[in-house]
Amino acid sequence: MTSPSASIVSPAAYSIPQLFEALSSDERATVVTPNRRLAVHLKDRFDTSQRLAGKRAWATPDILPLATFLERIYCSLSLRGEESARPRLLDAAPSQLLWQTVVRTSDVSSHLLSLTQTADQAAAAWSVAHAWELWPAIRGMALNEDAEVFLGWAQRFQQLCRDRDVIDGAVLSTVVTAWLKQAIGQGVDRTEILPHQLFTAGFDIVTPQQQYFLAACGAIGLSVSTVRSADTGAQREAHLRRVEFATEAAELQGCAAWAHQRLQADPEQRIAIVVPDLRAKRGAVARALTDALQPGQRAMSMRAGAGASPGFDISLGLALNEYALVHDALSLIAFSQSRSMPFLAVSALLRSPFITGATSEIASRARLDAALREVLGPEIGMFTLQRKLKLANDGEVTRAARGCPILLSVIDRVGGVGGPPSKATSARKPAASKPSPREWSRHFSQVLLAWGFPGEETLDSPEYQVLEKFRDALATLALLETVQPRMHLDEALNHLRKIVADTVFQPDIGRNVTASIQVLGILESAGQSFDAVWVTGLYEEAWPLTARPNPFIPAALQRAAGVTEASAEASLALDQRITLGWRSSAPEVVFSHSRTAGNSGPGDEQRAASTLTRDVALVEMFTLIGESTQTDYARALYSLREREAVPDMPVATLPVPTKVRGGATVLRDQAACPFRAFARHRLGARTLATPEAGLNAAVRGTLLHRVMCVVWTRLQTHEQLMAMEAAAMEHLVMDVVSRAIVEASAMGVDSLTGRFADIERARLSRLVIEWLTYERERTPFEVVACEQTRDVAVSGLSMRLRLDRMDRLGDGTHALIDYKTGVAKVSDWLGARPDEPQLPLYLHTAEQIISVLAFARVKRGPRGKVFGFEGVSAAENLLPDVQPIEYKYGMEKKGYISWDVLVAEWEGSLNALAGNFIRGDALVDPKYGNLTCAQCDLQSVCRISEFNIAPLSDEDDARGGAGVSADALNG
Repeated sequence: MTSPSASIVSPAAYSIPQLFEALSSDERATVVTPNRRLAVHLKDRFDTSQRLAGKRAWATPDILPLATFLERIYCSLSLRGEESARPRLLDAAPSQLLWQTVVRTSDVSSHLLSLTQTADQAAAAWSVAHAWELWPAIRGMALNEDAEVFLGWAQRFQQLCRDRDVIDGAVLSTVVTAWLKQAIGQGVDRTEILPHQLFTAGFDIVTPQQQYFLAACGAIGLSVSTVRSADTGAQREAHLRRVEFATEAAELQGCAAWAHQRLQADPEQRIAIVVPDLRAKRGAVARALTDALQPGQRAMSMRAGAGASPGFDISLGLALNEYALVHDALSLIAFSQSRSMPFLAVSALLRSPFITGATSEIASRARLDAALREVLGPEIGMFTLQRKLKLANDGEVTRAARGCPILLSVIDRVGGVGGPPSKATSARKPAASKPSPREWSRHFSQVLLAWGFPGEETLDSPEYQVLEKFRDALATLALLETVQPRMHLDEALNHLRKIVADTVFQPDIGRNVTASIQVLGILESAGQSFDAVWVTGLYEEAWPLTARPNPFIPAALQRAAGVTEASAEASLALDQRITLGWRSSAPEVVFSHSRTAGNSGPGDEQRAASTLTRDVALVEMFTLIGESTQTDYARALYSLREREAVPDMPVATLPVPTKVRGGATVLRDQAACPFRAFARHRLGARTLATPEAGLNAAVRGTLLHRVMCVVWTRLQTHEQLMAMEAAAMEHLVMDVVSRAIVEASAMGVDSLTGRFADIERARLSRLVIEWLTYERERTPFEVVACEQTRDVAVSGLSMRLRLDRMDRLGDGTHALIDYKTGVAKVSDWLGARPDEPQLPLYLHTAEQIISVLAFARVKRGPRGKVFGFEGVSAAENLLPDVQPIEYKYGMEKKGYISWDVLVAEWEGSLNALAGNFIRGDALVDPKYGNLTCAQCDLQSVCRISEFNIAPLSDEDDARGGAGVSADALNG
């Protein structure tokens, strides 16, 4: 067997100038490369050489990847006979589907964790076996269980290909070689099919299958020669240097700064940055280069998501489904087929720029999205959305929907075509009744057309190229009928998703492939020469690459054949050749690695330099670029800031009296931060709700309030509570809880159904019964108000309060009770800025004599800590676990020596808060500093992050401590 490292045919290699001379003198000469990137590079260098030679016009050289060259010969030979005489060539997607069919219908399919990944691995083994001519050995040796299964799959795949009269890319070279010999033997003129001369360039790996094809070309008289990619010499070795960095991020930043400096010194330089794990680091590399070349560029977004910046090009594109246009297209198709999707995904679709009316209704659709967040569950389907928009009885949703007539008509139109092309799409239906892949492709296109895809805005060039590539993916879906004539909806959607996920694409934005800075993967850098090269990530564990033999082919057989990924020896030999190529690819070459990944975790171990680069002299970064003047992205943006002096104009004072919505929340927000109260209750700012799965704290609290209200409306007095037997009590509570859950479910709480409703019913019933048992310990009382609303006024500020409960005690005074399912403490009522002013506010405006304020902490846990009453009273023994303020630890030292003193403080603080709100006090002054801000959703409005707030210290109190001064926050 031919060694893969041997020259392909001719021992004499052409230099690049000799190659260009041959291409100039013979227009029928062809150059084949291992990848498209090298083909484009050689074409660009050839064009440059012709311009330098003074030519104004020349023939385009025939330089292309070997795989494309084979397909061209295949098409040429196919056209020479009857159309049915040659099998059809399968594209990648139909070939993968055929492998999935083979694996899915095998006896072991039920034991596989991932059918798709297994099929892909089997297809890879099929390709390896053909590329390295392993089939004779595989069929003639004892195999392990995995190899036996694979052999059976391969035979089944081969039979299916014969039945369908098709071939796949793995056997293309072998088939073309046989056809070529046959055609020449039948007297066909070689020059009608093949070029006059054939050159190979950049092949670090030459498989026996490729050797066989090229040898056959030589045997029939075609001149086949290799091209020497670069010149070597001691002069290049003198410019080799190696740099170490603390982290991967620092390594990429240093590399980007070096490239930027080299480009500033000579804009015509061609610089290469080689990144071994380019797929994983593509985003990080792009950010580092963008920040170095154009620090403000990242602030500008591209809808297409290409992200290519002027001055550099990344050879590896993105998977097609990572582009916003394609992502939205797939989501629109899936949503239209009555598939439930997470609400946030549906929210993004309703505001997508790629549907009709996106620009003209942009604000209205944002308002509709905000309204729907309040009433919908965490998942939603197309028809559920239609019903909600048509039958909406919620004022906000109805008003918002009226502002989106285009969207409503689009949704109705999609509903008319959104169903499948054939109603018989169930997996249980006969296969013949299902639509074909071609019908699904046409149907998906019609659905997108109904949405108005790709929108009313004119697409830019990258977006248009992405759109065309997505249309190609739909066409590829139609081609799957060659392999699977019929399929149901889920299959069609999954195949389309896989096609776009497997399609790596990068829009052509001009001279991107000849940009000054080229970011390349390992194999793409082969055969190219540059003015400067930096190779990153060369630490010991990453380079040389570890052996990764295919699990479906015996490893010993792969090693014996010289498969490069199958053995440490073959992998090392290849990586040594690649490293040698890097060393001679430019006058200046830099190798680098990071000592750690920079994760700051327990697995972030120290790294040593690769054994293949340790001989290179280690230098400090400053010797390459001197003192760096580069700054990070945030500092670069900050340095571009423009300051504008704005007079601190006072906020307009509200007229007196003024009525506001929000009840005690107005004063609670004023106490927490004056700006929060101003933004929420005068500007109307509010955060967007996010539908969550299950019951959130707000729903649980609402259920508890409703149950306690109904229970005490029926019981009314302590006497009736004491008279009720345990069974009757349980029956009452269960009945009330069940009714409350039904009411909540009817109001749109989707999670309160089925098993979830049963669980919540049992939990809430136990909790309420436990609380009623606790209240039996009280002295006689009567519940005189539940969920009562009343209008109150403080310092000219009118508001409506809702009181959870008021009890009349045995001495004729009253107790105010506020149900809590979370943390609640007496300290929440104290100070000039009380955290929970509702009960003090109600006491301040009450007509009755109030002697007790208490939180009813209805929560499972130890009594006195999280369960039971927590409050203050005017006298002892009015409520269980409630004492006068002066009896509580440390209160006398703070000046709370009596109930009257406490009431007087409440009167002063509440009047002050109300007065400040009316006067327009909008100071950014969070009461507890960082903690208050962490519980607020208005940071983007007040921009408090621009100020340096000190971190919380151990000396701060339980709420977050000293906080920050208003002066510090407001400059």
